[in-house]
Formats: sequence, C-alpha cells, structure tokens
Amino acid sequence: MKDREELEEELKIYKERLENAMSTGYLAWWEMDLPSGEVRFNDRKAKMLGYSPEMFEHYTDFTDLLHPEDHDKAMQAMRDHLDGNKERYEVEYRIEKKDGNYKWFRDVGAITEKEGEHKKVTGVVIDIDERKAVEKRDELLQSLLRHDVNNNLQLIDGYLSLLEDIDIPEEGEEFVGKGKLVLKNTKKLIRKIQKLGELDEEDIVDVEISSVIDSALSKNEKRLEDEGIDVEFEKIEGKVKAGPLLKEVFSNLMENSIRHADCDNIRIACNDKGEEVVLSVEDDGKGIPDEIKDKIFERGFKKGENAGSGLGMFLVKEIVGSYGGRIEVKDSGLGGARFDIELQKLNTPD
Repeated sequence: MKDREELEEELKIYKERLENAMSTGYLAWWEMDLPSGEVRFNDRKAKMLGYSPEMFEHYTDFTDLLHPEDHDKAMQAMRDHLDGNKERYEVEYRIEKKDGNYKWFRDVGAITEKEGEHKKVTGVVIDIDERKAVEKRDELLQSLLRHDVNNNLQLIDGYLSLLEDIDIPEEGEEFVGKGKLVLKNTKKLIRKIQKLGELDEEDIVDVEISSVIDSALSKNEKRLEDEGIDVEFEKIEGKVKAGPLLKEVFSNLMENSIRHADCDNIRIACNDKGEEVVLSVEDDGKGIPDEIKDKIFERGFKKGENAGSGLGMFLVKEIVGSYGGRIEVKDSGLGGARFDIELQKLNTPD
C-alpha cells in the first residue's frame, strides 16, 4: 500500500501533467458556487485576457466584460442548464481583454455538486480566437466568390459572346472558344469551393436515397445523353444519415465517369450491410490504375489532358466523411472503376 508521501508525489506529477496539457490546449478550468456567485479558476483564464487573477472573485467580474452582443446569449445558456433544460452549459462568446480588444472563447460546464439551493458548476474555457479568425477569412472568401468574382465572370462571358457575333479572323474565333472553355471550368471550380465552404454549415438529416440519386441523374441527364451513356439504376427504398450535399457526391462521380472513363454504361446499386448501406457507382470504362487509386481523393490531384481542378474527388471524400461515412475506389466487375460509399442507415445505433 502506498504511503502518504508517495501519493502526494503522484498527485504533484498528475497536476503538472494536467497543467501542461491545459496550457498546450489553450484552456483553463473554472468553478462557480451558487447562489453566492463566487468563482475559483485556473490563473490562465485571467492571464489569457491580460488581467491579474486577483480582480476576479464573482462571476459578474467576468460577465461584465462580455461583448454586448454575446452577453444575453451566455446568460441564457447558463440559465438553460441550471433550470434543467440543457444537459450542460455550452456557449461561444467574446470577452474584452485588458488592451480593449475582444477575444473569442468556448465555455463548457455542468453542475458537479447539488445540495438544496447550493450548486457547484465546474467547467473549462477554451481559447478559440484563432479558429474564429479562420472562419472570418473563409466567410470573406465565400462572399467574394459569390459576388465579386462571379460578377466579373459574367462580364467576361458577355464580352466573349459579343466577340462571337463579330466577324473576326478564324484564329480569333479559336481564342474565343478557348476563353469560354476556361471560363466554364473556372465557374465549376468556384462552385466546388463554395460546396466545400458549406460543409461546416450543413445539418445531418435523414436523406431519401432514391431522391438524391434521381436529382444527380437529372443534373447530368443532357451530358449522359450527348455521350450516349446508359445508366442502370433501380429505385432504392430507404434513408441514410447525410445531408443535401450528398447529391454532389453522386453528381461528381457521374461527371468523373462521363469526362474521364470513356465508358458506355454506368451502374448504381445499393447493398444493405445491416447498420450501414453501401452505395456503388461503377462504369465499364478504362478504369483507374492501381498506382493512383490512393491518390485520387487528394486535394489538387490531377492526371491526364482532361484533368479538371483536382477538387472534384476531394470534395466527394470530404462530404462523405462529414456524414461519418467513407468512400473507396475499386476495380469494377463491368471492367472500369467502382466507387463504394458507406453511410449509416436510418434508426441504427450510434
């Protein structure tokens, strides 16, 4: 049996490890007594804001520094937990630093002791300032893509169309044609970037499999017809845990077969595996060499003269992964490539 000295030494080592871990993770613990409102906390919580820990004794010493737009939200989050409406207290807010600027934090806590009117709430506060800065840059990029860049592309499209109506040398017509092709590919690239930006905002819901595939087929109907490609697809009953962007997965896979596979037939099938469903898209085209099967889902990977932006298959992988699923490429029994998408079925255990 360990003596007191050994236990105290182990406790000291444990505290040092915990402190190092919290420092590395940019977080600090806190504790609040109710109804007194008195607080205890790791000194780092104050130091991350540039203040001395001694100036914080009551929870209002912190809440008085909250950004005006975030104050009510933070207070309501705590009330919801204390009233039993939420399992835990959880909120993101900005708080004023000593230099007058605001810093973003994520605050998570829960009641850890309760006896009559007395409650003790314990939690951690996490510095998310850098993450919020990245999100803000991403929002700006998405805004620029949606408005400024798209507007400029529309202008370029208009000018190229005007040139088509003018009697210009044959060499000039060739350049106009190439310009319109570049313009088309640029618009497709922007749409893919926008879809990637929508991933974090998408809610996972119950999605009807057949309706998603029907939508993707309709989107590619003209191109399939122009290329003389037949699609074999039997209606699939059932739902999976996914979101609206699942349509982009099937649309991109069909587009991949149309552009790169040199195929005559595409087959879409469903295999029930109990808790999961495997949806397969395969073709009878030229297939994908073994040496690049592991590379095609990498961002920016391109191969061949018809290569696009290198974002299509990366987008497919990211969407499927955001639903908790996975995608794999194999050789098809039809002779070409086969993509297996594994997703969770509706009403299955987590």
